[in-house]
Amino acid sequence: MEQGPDGEFEVQHQEDPQALVILSLDIFQTVRQNQAQHGLRHNDFKRYRQYCARKLQRTRKALKLTHGRGKFQARKLEAVLVSDSKYLTLPLMNAERAWSLGKELEAQKQEEMSSHRRQHQVRRFSKAAQWSADLARLAAAKGDSRTHLEAEAYAAGLAGLALQAKGKDLATAVAKYQRAETILQHLSEVGSYEQQNACRQQLEETQDSLRFVKYELSRKGQEEMVSAPQVDDIQGKLDSLQAEQPAVDQSRRATSLTWRGVTYSVRNQRVQANLQQVADLSQQQQDRMQTDQATHEAGQHDGLIAALNDTKASLGSILKAAPGGSDMAGADREDLEQLEKAVRGRLLEVQILKLSAQRRLAQSQFEAYLDIASTAVKPKEQSNKAESLVRLYDGMVSAAEALGRLAAEELRGAQAEHLEEEAAARVTDSKAGRCFYVAHAYLTTGKQLEAHALFGRAADHAKQAVRQHQDCMQVDEQAVQRLQLLELQAAAWQCVAHAESIATEQESQEGIAQATGNLSLQQKPAEQHKQQQFMLDHLDQWISFVGPSGKDAHFTPIPPVLQQVAIRPFMLDNALNYLAAPSIDHRVAKKEQPKSAFAKLFAWNKK
Repeated sequence: MEQGPDGEFEVQHQEDPQALVILSLDIFQTVRQNQAQHGLRHNDFKRYRQYCARKLQRTRKALKLTHGRGKFQARKLEAVLVSDSKYLTLPLMNAERAWSLGKELEAQKQEEMSSHRRQHQVRRFSKAAQWSADLARLAAAKGDSRTHLEAEAYAAGLAGLALQAKGKDLATAVAKYQRAETILQHLSEVGSYEQQNACRQQLEETQDSLRFVKYELSRKGQEEMVSAPQVDDIQGKLDSLQAEQPAVDQSRRATSLTWRGVTYSVRNQRVQANLQQVADLSQQQQDRMQTDQATHEAGQHDGLIAALNDTKASLGSILKAAPGGSDMAGADREDLEQLEKAVRGRLLEVQILKLSAQRRLAQSQFEAYLDIASTAVKPKEQSNKAESLVRLYDGMVSAAEALGRLAAEELRGAQAEHLEEEAAARVTDSKAGRCFYVAHAYLTTGKQLEAHALFGRAADHAKQAVRQHQDCMQVDEQAVQRLQLLELQAAAWQCVAHAESIATEQESQEGIAQATGNLSLQQKPAEQHKQQQFMLDHLDQWISFVGPSGKDAHFTPIPPVLQQVAIRPFMLDNALNYLAAPSIDHRVAKKEQPKSAFAKLFAWNKK
């Protein structure tokens, strides 16, 4: 505040540095990652809700934005306080927590869904829509264009879900879903590959919900109430986001795909863009393998698998949209079909590489468990590690078998023959490893005979896989060496299983002999109680039979000593039915009958 020339004070506005901060948050990518890691992969909404609550508490403590100590004092998040992207996660996690509780209630059986729970579900979805609206408000004030657009699409989707749960204003729900669909269609075409993939997945879910609500409107005869989506307020940001996409990305398109020595030409622009992403990710993967082999683990294959899945989906949609009788030429359709097979084969190979990386990591952990120095390992933990390796080998067997079917049924020429031989070798290779670790699981649980048989089976599979790898056109020397080592290990562990089975059998026999060796039909009290004396046997002597502090008291043997008791002789009565008893009628007194009817009536003459 300064004094002007006329004597009045003038207020000078200074720009707040926090107002110039532009925040960025990948909303859909963050949500997808949290949901996949905290329960929603198995539809466990309760676990995800609990994670959101813990995440909220940690974030509020880190930002010093708690609701007071003791007495609750609500602190509303205003735009002037937002100086970091962590502030945007507060309404996001609140919306996710409310949404997850609503989905948890929705997952219950219909007969268990009472009216109270139904209203509770509607309130939770409405609360999620309110928190998402707050997120969109903060993103519009502090976020960049992409963050604002993602927040708007997120808020529109949850608003449509809340209206759909109420079941009243379905036309407005359709408008909300259409708004989210329009934004997501633009977002799925710009940005990094991870951002596009997250938006594309959210777009598919939004389209499914939109389709269902339109079906409900058609059942009620209210299709005419659906209006066009309103995106005029964000059209400028949509255009600016499209303009921000570098022009070089439009020119960098892969025009061909080479797989196993065969080059497939690509004419569709969407497929070219997808294949360019596949080529970039493959090059990045090769660079990482050359620079640092240790960091080349299973997680680095996920992006390439997702890109190949997108390419496969694009080719499938093109072939589905153009049936056999369409305008597409026969040669063009055949080229697309061959390209789709090549993409499927490449996808299966990358999946096998990912499973192999996971197998190497799990195998190193299992070998650490088998180390003699690690005495703290429990047998159950060893069994769990072996079972995890078995599951990985199951996946490798399935992928290799699918690759073999692709080569045998859909490919042709020398390429198909070589691929089929390699797939057969990989199947046998994976079966050998699977037998080996199944045998370890059996050996850990005390089933030595089953483990002995499976170790022998693993050695046989390893021998066969070595021969199949050596018969291939390109011999995988690393696989051959690994299988030869596996064969030796299987033979050694087979001997271990055999030795443990003999030891277990010997221990059981010794236990039985020890348990039954002291059994006898005759009791020997003198030998049994030779070292002990009891008070009841020495009542005529002044001897203390009670030890210090009441211990070692010997009053009477328990259980008491059995004594032989003479029994009466017994006779078998098998011949009793054949004996004739003498008559004793002459010893039985005879009754006299009354002489008159009157006496008979009163039995006067009865003796």
